[in-house]
Amino acid sequence: MLAIERYEAIMQAAQSQGWVRVTDMAERLGVSTVTMRRDIGTLVDRGLLERVYGGASIPSRAPVPKRGGDHAQRTRHRATIGLVVPSSTYYYPGVIRGAESAAGALGARIVLAVSHYNRELERQQVARLLRTGVDGLLITTADTPDQTPEMLDWLTGIDVPVVLVERSLAGPAAARIEYVRSDHAAGAELAVQHLVSAGHTQVAAAAGLRSPTARWLFDGHTAALARLAITDGGVGHTELPRTDLDPLGNAKAIGSLVDRCLAAEVRALIVHADSNAAAIMRTAAERGLDVPGDLAIVAYDDEAAALAEVPLTAVAPPKFDVGRTAVETLMLRISSPGDAVATRRMSLLPSLVVRSSCGTA
Repeated sequence: MLAIERYEAIMQAAQSQGWVRVTDMAERLGVSTVTMRRDIGTLVDRGLLERVYGGASIPSRAPVPKRGGDHAQRTRHRATIGLVVPSSTYYYPGVIRGAESAAGALGARIVLAVSHYNRELERQQVARLLRTGVDGLLITTADTPDQTPEMLDWLTGIDVPVVLVERSLAGPAAARIEYVRSDHAAGAELAVQHLVSAGHTQVAAAAGLRSPTARWLFDGHTAALARLAITDGGVGHTELPRTDLDPLGNAKAIGSLVDRCLAAEVRALIVHADSNAAAIMRTAAERGLDVPGDLAIVAYDDEAAALAEVPLTAVAPPKFDVGRTAVETLMLRISSPGDAVATRRMSLLPSLVVRSSCGTA
């Protein structure tokens, strides 16, 4: 569990019961009492808690957060920012660290909430953050916003500035929605270019089923094939079920993908996410294939690609920079409301980390 998550849990407990005890919170969050004392000490130093014997309490003269007015003057921070992400354990820790870094440099405070890819919980988390008086919101929506009709109405109805993180919206109705995201289509093109430079003339692509990243990855893959005048051997774009939700379906889809690549003599793959790429490598080995000798693989995400049996070459989205830039964008909007500054929409380029899973064709 990240420190910012522990801070959030401590503050929630303190606000609900008026105080927290070191031993109780340490047991609840599964950390040592030393770590919990340090966390509570940090919150005390920030003026959010008041130390009492065995723990801490809400300060007796703590300011009541409100939106607007002289809120920034009545707190020790220039602004309080709510950050809502779908997960705090995969992909988004890098985004969170970037957001923390920028917030610290700009004198802002981050309050973290996790939706677990659940739309109802996401709305509840946003409502809770608004009640606490955040000055702005960074949101990675659980659903792809431009494929969910009511999402735009909800986002534009929030009465504090909102910046989407790793999501985007287009069209006239979304003209005021700002976002910062990784350019996953460009990342896919980068991967195809690398495989072509290794001699491959057929490159297939696979991505997690209903993942917001999948559409952009497939778009980039298609564009790269056309630009480089190569094909995918007729294998097409493969969507892989999530291992945690449908492990048998995932294994079946991966087996089918490897078999179709063999039949079409496709020897290069771009695969989202790292776990799927590692599973494809294992399936290929079960069929007597060597990676990279018989099958070259580029993973997408670079969360655990280096830990595969054959370290996987991977596209690494700029997660830290996405979080950092999102905070900077939101702080600019908070300090310059209305039309004082132009709407900002930014796509940051991923990088390619070359390891052992790509050989010459």
